[in-house]
Amino acid sequence: MATTTTATAAAAIKTVFSTSTIEWAMWANEHVLLTGYVLGIFSILTIIFRFPLWQIAIYGLLLALFIIIIEYPRSGRIVKKSKARPLQKYPSLLLTKLGPLTRNYFIRFVVYILLSLPCLFLISTIAPAISLIIGAGAYGLAALFQEQWIPVEPKTTDNTVPMPTRPPPREPLYRAPSNA
Repeated sequence: MATTTTATAAAAIKTVFSTSTIEWAMWANEHVLLTGYVLGIFSILTIIFRFPLWQIAIYGLLLALFIIIIEYPRSGRIVKKSKARPLQKYPSLLLTKLGPLTRNYFIRFVVYILLSLPCLFLISTIAPAISLIIGAGAYGLAALFQEQWIPVEPKTTDNTVPMPTRPPPREPLYRAPSNA
């Protein structure tokens, strides 16, 4: 009896939602990466101008660096048409080594919401914090549709057409006058 209950619970967990035609993780990755850049810029400006509570901006800068490192590598898509970013293989190795902590989008959903909370107390970082919460919501949707991070596989074969060795035939530019 206990094994059937466990099997039923596992089947219920596996089928949270059926697959979606939208790859939410792709949109969340782009959104959160851009949020990391904006949070970093706003935090640097807050530190330079010594706004009130500028110590939170130091946290925001460290959070922005963490976000950029985690979000820089693109995930492989279902349709296998993802193109890797330049120098993506180095942070991608880090994400692969960390395993389920970075592969699971539900963990990213929870972590990004919790990490964005201190930034809500500083006026210059409130917009990136709200944007990070929105990106975390997109990761939550990706988790509901059972998406997970997979590294982009390098292309093994090149399907391009080789360059021609001789030019195509063309009509002559000048026609010889006919003596008719």
